[in-house]
Amino acid sequence: MYGPTQVPQVPQPPKSPLSAGRVALLVLFCLLALLSCGFLSWAPLIRLACVTRRARDWVVCGVLFAGSTALFSYAAATGDEETGTAESFVAVGVMVALVAGSITYYLFGEIRHAERLRTAPAYGPAGYAYGSNGVAATVPAAGVRPNPYAAPVAHTPVPQPPGPRIDQVRAELDELSDLLRKEPREGEGGR
Repeated sequence: MYGPTQVPQVPQPPKSPLSAGRVALLVLFCLLALLSCGFLSWAPLIRLACVTRRARDWVVCGVLFAGSTALFSYAAATGDEETGTAESFVAVGVMVALVAGSITYYLFGEIRHAERLRTAPAYGPAGYAYGSNGVAATVPAAGVRPNPYAAPVAHTPVPQPPGPRIDQVRAELDELSDLLRKEPREGEGGR
């Protein structure tokens, strides 16, 4: 009753930074960029920018969108015209660079973001930590920086002396046991 209370358990994050659903999304977005021949190479990066919410990811997504739009415009403008070998090599090189750059940046950013989430401190209620001497100290909630200038507050469980209520209950129980001893029992007859 007066002993130390249990420390609240904080849920542990998963061991793997990438779950099965996240791996499926990685594969889906990489295939989308690859199978569209670079025309949708910006799609994985818009997902990355939405997930991470970083300005750099939005800028890279915009640059790749502009490159994809330029590649699509070039393909639409040339149409069925016969192009030279040099032009074809440049167009294929741009397409491969868009796809490879998009997939590489997306995978790197997504895995780094998942790792950051895995190692981030879990937010939970403040708990108690008990030392070997039985002294309980309050531990701040995860993600909250403790005040370095404040001394730690130690809580020692102090047993309370019995109050007046417990004395009254003891007295009533003593009276009851005396009464039960004095009353004749059934089948014994009178004494």
